Amino acid sequence: MKIIKITSSIFLITFVAGLATVNFFNHFYAKKALKSDAEQLLFQFHDSVVEAHKMLDSLPEPENFQCDNKNIEKLAMLEFEHPNVRLVGVFHDNKQACASQDVHIDIRNYHERVLNPSKHQLSNNYSLATVSHGDKHIDLLLVKSHADSKYFASINPFMVNYLTEFACTNCLEYEFIIGSEPKLKFSGRSMAQESFIEYNLSRLEESIKIELKLRGTEKFYNYYKELSWFSTIIFSLLFASIITLLSYKLLTIRQSLEHIIKDALKYKEFTPFYQPIVHSKTGHIVGVEMLARWVHKDGLVVPPYQFIPFAEDSGLIVEISEQLIEKSIQDIKVLGWDKTDQFISVNIVPEHLENSRLYELIEKLLEDNKVPPSALSLEITERLKIENLEEARESLNVFYNKGIELKLDDAGTAYGGFSYIQELGISTIKIDKMFVDTIDKDDLKSSVLESIISFAKSSNLDMIAEGVEEEAQVSYLQKRDVFLIQGYFYAKPMPIDELVLWIRNHKT
Repeated sequence: MKIIKITSSIFLITFVAGLATVNFFNHFYAKKALKSDAEQLLFQFHDSVVEAHKMLDSLPEPENFQCDNKNIEKLAMLEFEHPNVRLVGVFHDNKQACASQDVHIDIRNYHERVLNPSKHQLSNNYSLATVSHGDKHIDLLLVKSHADSKYFASINPFMVNYLTEFACTNCLEYEFIIGSEPKLKFSGRSMAQESFIEYNLSRLEESIKIELKLRGTEKFYNYYKELSWFSTIIFSLLFASIITLLSYKLLTIRQSLEHIIKDALKYKEFTPFYQPIVHSKTGHIVGVEMLARWVHKDGLVVPPYQFIPFAEDSGLIVEISEQLIEKSIQDIKVLGWDKTDQFISVNIVPEHLENSRLYELIEKLLEDNKVPPSALSLEITERLKIENLEEARESLNVFYNKGIELKLDDAGTAYGGFSYIQELGISTIKIDKMFVDTIDKDDLKSSVLESIISFAKSSNLDMIAEGVEEEAQVSYLQKRDVFLIQGYFYAKPMPIDELVLWIRNHKT
């Protein structure tokens, strides 16, 4: 039920975010859509003129055309084959001899029917004319002349009305300009309001150039913008659905992982592995750091990076740490370190310092197992931020009063390590492998290593170098009085039974 509520909220938020985001681009979408329609209109009109031109070119010279039934049928077939031509016919001596349909067009003075009293010549034989009809539509005629005869093709009127059919009335005006001599212009009716958006397009092909000037009102533009809302809603629904599905899967995985970790806690599958800390000058084992491992019943070991980040985010790290600390204190007895000055160092997180639960647990475990407090030390990583250093120090004071020390892990890698040292009463800093790896290398971080060592010395802090793998690194650190070494140079992390054997062999 909780996942459903979360994913429902995610869907709603992402859907609204999608609407808001895509709406920002609606202006560009609307302009692009309108331009695309205008280009389509221009191209269709231009293709119609070119098509009519080619059709008339396919006929014999007009003075040789005989208007018998066979040729009239041929004209009708040409009209049928060229859907952009509504009528094709022939004139002899300025009289219509025949046409593809029984329609009469008077073009004896066709040059007087255009805006300019002269003919609009496209080439030596071709010219243009417009003829107005009673139904207020305009025919564009392409005329091919030779001797005293003429062919004419009436091109279907490409009115731009379909662009505004569902949008608005008197909200668009257009003007076609055909590159004849002089230019032929014809346009639709004027808009009722001032222009809000304009496009000037042109196309030149087959030696015929046609321009289109398109102007629309704000109401016309908004129609296109409203059309883009459909795409916006579809996009937002898809976007929200994908994000919600991914979130659902992630939450399900997290919930499943949480359930699995809780089962692992129930069956005590979290096991402490120990990595020795050795004094490089004497070879003495001063202690170990406890590192968390998840060991399944079948013996499969889950590395920490696969569950620690989730455990920290979910708060389960507190319970995991407590289970590991309990085993670690018991292992102090196994190692016999309850009677020596050696220690097991355990990692804690800032959440442990928010109340007294950890202290009360450790106090009880130490008493029950009869282990001295000095055999246990705490480590807190610099990588996790402590929100309130003052309250954290108050929580730590009870540990200090009991004789349990605090080490700073991953020193110099994240949140203000120097302020942690100053405010939290740190006794030891652990130099991170990141800086150890720069030894004998030309790396900017090598100067940071020198600074950390210098600071620790001036602050009377003990130092432990982590991640040491090479003898050259050990030698470099020894020269700078860093003798406590943790890393594969001496040993890898291991369970308690292997550690017991390792210590026995190390002594011999």
